[in-house]
Amino acid sequence: MIPLGPWLEHLERHLPLALSGEDSEGVHQVRVAGRRLRVWLWLGRYRVLGEDLGWLVRGLGPLRDLEVLLQIGPPPPLANWLRRQREEARGKALILLQSPRLEGLLQALRTLPPLETGRAGRRLERLEIRAGQALEACRQDPTPEALHTLRRALRRLRYAREYLGKGTKELKTLQEVLGAFQDLTVALAHLEAFEREAKPLPRYRQALQRRREKAWAEVQRALLDRALTSVP
Repeated sequence: MIPLGPWLEHLERHLPLALSGEDSEGVHQVRVAGRRLRVWLWLGRYRVLGEDLGWLVRGLGPLRDLEVLLQIGPPPPLANWLRRQREEARGKALILLQSPRLEGLLQALRTLPPLETGRAGRRLERLEIRAGQALEACRQDPTPEALHTLRRALRRLRYAREYLGKGTKELKTLQEVLGAFQDLTVALAHLEAFEREAKPLPRYRQALQRRREKAWAEVQRALLDRALTSVP
């Protein structure tokens, strides 16, 4: 049997921290728990609650992106702009974190029984197929959309395998390489938005672009050179 309790407790433990804003880790851990719980629900075919968790994770995404960008040390003009954007995103996040929908979701999650391991294992096979297809699609044509789809598929498969006590080392490594590339892509997108309103920062842009090029090379090696003929 696979219990829901540990990750539900993780979610509930970090919600007050996310609400207070004292530590950016609060929002991050709420999203981590939400994603892991969503995979558990998928394994158990709890579709409606899974959609509610998706609403929570997506709703906190803009705030988390801005917190990550501020942590990489942008130049002062950009940092000040990002802080203003963060305050706006935080206002929206507070509405979400204090909503009746979230409280109803938590109450519903507390009522769910553990999953049968056999049933979850059969659902795992579907995630393995999807991740394998996403990996092959990226090898054929690694567009940003294909890379995003692969990253999500790997994350879901990794969490599902962890629930079932299976290995995830290769999945985690490839997921992290894709994540580093995505973070730099997001950073450049925010810089572009900033430069539409303020003085350009060419040196910082060049530095980000160089880092993104290196991250892209890592992605290519992971997709083409890794001894992965299929997803585990």
